[in-house]
Amino acid sequence: MNRMEERQNHFESVQGEYYTDLGQESELSWRFVSLFLLVWAMVAFIFYKFSETAKFGKFLRYMVIGTLILLLLCFGRFLFLPGALLGLKKYVTPSQEEMAMGIGSTFIMVLHAFGAGWGSVIALSSFNGFKTDIMSYSWIISFGQIFIFTMFGLVSFMLEHYYNEGIEGSFDLQVLTHWTLFLSSATALSSLGWPNLWTFIYYTMLLMAALIVITTQIFTVLQSLFDEFEILRVRKQEVTFGLIGGIAVCSFYFCTNHGITFFAALGLDAIFSHSLLHLLLLLVVLWIYGRERFQRDIEFMLGQPFASWKIFILRFIAPIILILCLVLGIFVCYMEHSYTSPIVLGISIVLVILPMMAIPGYGIYYIYRSTGSFCERFKRTCRPTDWYPVEMEHRQQYEEAVSNTDMTQQLTAVPN
Repeated sequence: MNRMEERQNHFESVQGEYYTDLGQESELSWRFVSLFLLVWAMVAFIFYKFSETAKFGKFLRYMVIGTLILLLLCFGRFLFLPGALLGLKKYVTPSQEEMAMGIGSTFIMVLHAFGAGWGSVIALSSFNGFKTDIMSYSWIISFGQIFIFTMFGLVSFMLEHYYNEGIEGSFDLQVLTHWTLFLSSATALSSLGWPNLWTFIYYTMLLMAALIVITTQIFTVLQSLFDEFEILRVRKQEVTFGLIGGIAVCSFYFCTNHGITFFAALGLDAIFSHSLLHLLLLLVVLWIYGRERFQRDIEFMLGQPFASWKIFILRFIAPIILILCLVLGIFVCYMEHSYTSPIVLGISIVLVILPMMAIPGYGIYYIYRSTGSFCERFKRTCRPTDWYPVEMEHRQQYEEAVSNTDMTQQLTAVPN
């Protein structure tokens, strides 16, 4: 427990000076900067070698399999830590307090797992050329993500029990233990055989998991932009590496003394942003675009019927859950930002609030470009427009599918 005592002494020494010196707060750790550069270089290399959808999907599949294998290996090794089995027992033992806390954690898990970047059924179908039974793959992805979250939860409980074993700590020590678990959990392996090997395996697993999330999110965003804007499609390489470079430069701010605290605060903002964006998505797709058109389109994408009860859940049940998540996200964000630097609040506004303002901003621009009275322009703005696949071959298949249904009316409303 010498490492724990050293961290506790350091924590107590800096506790009274927290956020008092802006220069010290923003001081860069050049070791972290070099590691960040290495990670972003890996991301750039992945997009250089696997820019095509088919290659990227294959790369992603092998990365997920490799990450799961390493995670299972680490789980088996952590079982030999002192008190690891007691940590597992605590994880599976029912408790009213833990179950109450778990409800909020479940919402967070769902939002993070199924948020932007992990691939929706529609995105997976379009990337696959609308050929394979992608619905079965979506079930595998869903349960695979739940399994990954569960495994990480088991590992976290084992490590937390290991660090807390035999310590009668105050709240400060509990906070310290939490950050120790977050930052240096592999040091627990120093008490076991071959510690360097298992530390390397553990952090390699975390690196692979991070690369999967980062690359999939960037790939999904880029594909959406390229599908929507032809001017970006012709400059695909410049846009891709420009975005990666810009994100890399912005990430250096998290290499500062309190960077991990800043990162945690912005990570919790995703609860709010994902909930709001998903609510808007359900509103646009299932209420404005329409249930019938959505069901027709998704059946074309999947190549099989899409049950009406699933539409009912998406229209009525999912919004209720997302509203609860949104309220929870607002509360968590308020609590977290009340303890962090004003600079983090400013970054959060830039990264979370301003991008969302682009949605009503585009609506205002659309109204401005249209003709007629304000009411006519507003109704035209809210009117659903035709959806078409980007590729000409897929578009022809879609037009043939639409012509075989009863819903053949054109919806296109282009601003004059």
